[in-house]
Amino acid sequence: MPEVTAVNTAVIGGGAAGLWAGCLLRDRNAGFIVLERGNECGRKLLLTGHGRCNITNNKSPSELRGCYHEAGNFVYPALCGFTPSDACEFISGKLGVPLKTEENDRVFPVSDKASDIRDAMVRFIGSDHIKTGFECVKIERSEDGFNITPKDGDTVSAKHVILACGGAGYPRTGSDGSGFELASSLGHTIAEPKAALAAINTCGDFCRELSGVSVDGVSLSLFCGGRKTASASGTVLFTHQGISGPAAMELSREIPSDPGSDTYIEADFVPSLTDKILADEISGKNSHKFVNLLAERMPRSLAAAIVCDDELYCRDVRSEMRKAVVKKIKMFRFDVTEAPSTATAYVTRGGVILKELNRSSYESKLVKGLHIIGENTDVDGISGGFNLAFAASSAFLAVKDILS
Repeated sequence: MPEVTAVNTAVIGGGAAGLWAGCLLRDRNAGFIVLERGNECGRKLLLTGHGRCNITNNKSPSELRGCYHEAGNFVYPALCGFTPSDACEFISGKLGVPLKTEENDRVFPVSDKASDIRDAMVRFIGSDHIKTGFECVKIERSEDGFNITPKDGDTVSAKHVILACGGAGYPRTGSDGSGFELASSLGHTIAEPKAALAAINTCGDFCRELSGVSVDGVSLSLFCGGRKTASASGTVLFTHQGISGPAAMELSREIPSDPGSDTYIEADFVPSLTDKILADEISGKNSHKFVNLLAERMPRSLAAAIVCDDELYCRDVRSEMRKAVVKKIKMFRFDVTEAPSTATAYVTRGGVILKELNRSSYESKLVKGLHIIGENTDVDGISGGFNLAFAASSAFLAVKDILS
């Protein structure tokens, strides 16, 4: 007969939010255990920041507020309760991992290794407070709190539960949406999970031929049904299937589930120049090779793909061709072929709806003693460390409430 392990707090999920909850509980010498279904914690954390771990963003809470789409007001108390500065102080001071702040206030470990953050969190929590290979299949209310039943092994009894199973993005790392099913089984309403930060597939060979090339400072606009529905600016990365990078991924959450032929993204590769200034610049550099002139404004490979003739001089560019090239540079069209997949999304939108949670504690309004944090909730932020900032802040409020 399976035994029962009794703890004060069970954290279900050993991803970013779960590890933060574990660290904060350990810091207070609380009785707890982190239950992770995989054979190690923080697998998705290792992917963040292209393996460098963009652990947070050092903007002030008031600046962060606008980085979470519709959820900004809901997450604001959490961001004030445990600020990015607090998170950085904890990581550098208590976990012993030196940090650095880069462009746009993004914070990384000095080593540029995501594993340094993950490993330090696991060490701080301690192996006696982590149980891997624990696939939770059922959470039931009990007289003293909750009984947590795994697929195999011993049941865990806990007075409090922190649900931190992540979203539905990159399921091979463990975040396969199972946390939504657990929350639903306890009566919670789940907003449909969709990709929120994901690469976008487009048609044609243009992107495939430029695969691996990145372009900074691009302005993107998403058009659906003949109208502009969203915009983003930043770096765009060409892939074999389409476009990625922070700007493209930010738009991915707005692409409809069934995009038609009228769903496309328009790119302005040099937003700092008007059409006229760009055309005049081409006209005024007669002795320059056309591709060399454009390469002053963008990667040479992109310029060559737009011009299609490396030997063409600006003096030979006729008016109609000049207009066509300017249009390509200022209004390049990427036709979207399909909705981004949660299978390759770094972050998903959707999850436990926010009106069923207390924003000062992340405790369920439906089930006393149940706290739901991180990507398990219907909160998603833009690219740049904002989702990991929310993971830390929501974990802090949940732990604070449990230990108060």
